[in-house]
Amino acid sequence: MSTGHRMVVTDKRTGKTKGYGFVSFANPSDLAAALKEMNGKYVGNRPIKLRKSKWKERTDFEALEKQKAQAQKKLKLPRKGVLHK
Repeated sequence: MSTGHRMVVTDKRTGKTKGYGFVSFANPSDLAAALKEMNGKYVGNRPIKLRKSKWKERTDFEALEKQKAQAQKKLKLPRKGVLHK
């Protein structure tokens, strides 16, 4: 089973996980296998509950383009200071 992206959601204040996350699959049959094999299995004392997202499908290419655009926005040259006498 190959995955595209994984993300575990954490509380920004405490840094602890919120108990859920997101996984994208490169192959749709991997989603079906995960739903069949993992749904209802226990991690510690909590059962795994899997659901297919209702988000519009996107390719990894689109995600990479979005990531590149965000990185370019963050790259700003430092301002040159003006010295006053």
